[in-house]
Amino acid sequence: MLITSNENSNIKLYVNLSASKKARDEHNLFTLEGSRLIKDAVLEKSDINTIFATESALERDKDFLREYADRILLISDGIAKRLSNTKSNQGVFAIVNKTENKSLCSQNLKGKYVVLNNIQDPGNLGTILRTADAVGISGVILCENCCDLYNPKVVRSTMGSLFRLNIYTESDFCDVCRILKSQGIKTYAAVVSKQAGEIRSVEFAENSAIVIGNEGNGLRNEHINLCDECVTIGMNGNINSLNAGIAAAILMWEMTKT
Repeated sequence: MLITSNENSNIKLYVNLSASKKARDEHNLFTLEGSRLIKDAVLEKSDINTIFATESALERDKDFLREYADRILLISDGIAKRLSNTKSNQGVFAIVNKTENKSLCSQNLKGKYVVLNNIQDPGNLGTILRTADAVGISGVILCENCCDLYNPKVVRSTMGSLFRLNIYTESDFCDVCRILKSQGIKTYAAVVSKQAGEIRSVEFAENSAIVIGNEGNGLRNEHINLCDECVTIGMNGNINSLNAGIAAAILMWEMTKT
């Protein structure tokens, strides 16, 4: 049956999940839009609840949607426009069950990690996750009220990396720092300071974590003091700061390049 009404209960649920963190938390669900993201979710065996597709999208994406035939709802082009968060849509959307949050303290932590402390911009968070995936980061830890991991803009910006990374959500940075140190992970606070070690000359420990703070305020002093070392990105001219996503990319590259 073709869905043409905005009042359909499944359509209303998708719209609510897309717009509201509260709804995503209550239902333990989030939304995806577009062929690329949904294909990545399928490839990574994500727990897909419902798929919405126009006739043309269903024909185009039939190869990877075939096994989800019992979960596909056919929608009109008008409904696709209603569901979309982009100027032009591909006619395919999904509701996905959230992955159960892994407990950081129960993990055997080795390798290179990124700790994101109060990152608020969804685009920055998505970009950082995508870069972390690209350079081979072992895991990303979100703490101190980072923006919602399942915000549609975050999900879209990750370009599928959301489904491949080890991502941990913890409330308190002090707890994160304690757990990392208990497992031999050396922590490096990213700061804007001439007294900090310049990132290109820092020799990162084999097991290490870079800590990146809020876009506007950086890391609080009490959080900096909990870290083992401070690092900074040396800059030319009158530039004294970078976008959080760009800064994180530089820091992660330097931490993982050897």
